[in-house]
Amino acid sequence: MEDRVARDQRLVESILQGRTEEFEAIVTSYQRLVASVAWRYGTPQQEIEDLVSEIFMKAFSNLHRYRPEHPFSTWLYRLAANHVVDHGRRARKERGRVEMPESLSDEAPAPGEELDQREKAGLLRAALAELPDHYREVLFLVYVEGMKVDEAATALQLPTGTIKTRLMRGRKALGKTLARRHPEHFAS
Repeated sequence: MEDRVARDQRLVESILQGRTEEFEAIVTSYQRLVASVAWRYGTPQQEIEDLVSEIFMKAFSNLHRYRPEHPFSTWLYRLAANHVVDHGRRARKERGRVEMPESLSDEAPAPGEELDQREKAGLLRAALAELPDHYREVLFLVYVEGMKVDEAATALQLPTGTIKTRLMRGRKALGKTLARRHPEHFAS
């Protein structure tokens, strides 16, 4: 059976040779990934579908820029993240700050979850929303998406050391904000 990386590369080559109908297979395979990028970067729910369509149109028109030495999913993730960040910047200028999503993970809270934990999660989301984009982006990739540092470096096209530095500084900034604003929940 063909692995995903080989299948994606075969599809890209086929599309670039004129069989554009095969792009549907890419959309089907990756629409959840692209939607989750938009959602996790704080795109309002009512805008996600349109944003996903924009990202796939951008991916299709830039498919010739994809380099097969990296997984297609990494290239698409990077393209989606950049597009969503740009969209968020434009939206903030137009209507103020974009709110963070209700939850940082795909899992629903357990029925017996303590109110205190939900409150802490809300405070954490609010503090994350205040971080500079370059810190928030790295924290999301590593702690929410579950990428390894080297995978995040590849996705962001940055050196591994830069990712480690941004993780360290992002965690520190997040910790300071939480401890300063909510010492009852987040002792320093």
